Amino acid sequence: MNTKQGIAPIAAIIIGLLVIGGGAYAIKKGVDKKEKKEKTEMTEEKDKTATSTSGALHIKLSEQNNSGQKGEVTITRMGTSSVKVILNITGKPATTTQPAHIHVGVCPNPGAVKYPLTSVDKGASQTELQGVTIESLLAQLPLAINVHKSAAESGVYVACGNIEAKATSTKVSIEKSKETKKVTYNAQGFSPKSVTVQKGDTVLFENKTGKSASVASMPHPTHELYPEFDQFKTDAQGKDEFKFTFDKVGTWQYHDHLNTNMTGTVIVIE
Repeated sequence: MNTKQGIAPIAAIIIGLLVIGGGAYAIKKGVDKKEKKEKTEMTEEKDKTATSTSGALHIKLSEQNNSGQKGEVTITRMGTSSVKVILNITGKPATTTQPAHIHVGVCPNPGAVKYPLTSVDKGASQTELQGVTIESLLAQLPLAINVHKSAAESGVYVACGNIEAKATSTKVSIEKSKETKKVTYNAQGFSPKSVTVQKGDTVLFENKTGKSASVASMPHPTHELYPEFDQFKTDAQGKDEFKFTFDKVGTWQYHDHLNTNMTGTVIVIE
């Protein structure tokens, strides 16, 4: 019997199996590498999409016609197909509600009304615009936000600000303000009734009622909406000034714990 001839076919079979196995391994490795690349590309595309659809618009309102009023507007997303327009006016208080709109054009003389907003009452206004996105607003520029003296004197503008895209790549940035916002509390209530700040900003609540007060988050009396936001729990207990730094994003309603009819809202954005 020729041993060498008997071994040769076996060796050939073994070599063949090794070649097939190695080829299969190489194929699997190639498939895994391709899948990993596709997954990475999908993740990057997802991140890119998130960047392009994130952000908010922050607009400063400048005084018009010596009105003594100025303010700010924040436009934030509400889902995928609407935005919330949060408007706050400070300065000389108005004696009546004040119409507000998004107009075509630029300040100080914008054109036709594009989107009506809720009239400003006691220095604040909030409007949800359905079917509008930040991208669609930017695509329609130039646009301006304008506040009128009153319905009877709608031709008199008291505050105006242009909507502008402050962008890095496709991401709209928020102008960061480091100033402390002040809310005055008097016999008529909190003014402004609604204030918008960025995460990490501080709000100063100044009591000018002449009576004892204690600012705290809703609901009364548990204050569990934002438990840390409670003057009674701080060194400002019993004082006429209370400073609180908001480090949680959200809409935080609050009240005077000693006079629950007096309420206000702090809106914290990123």
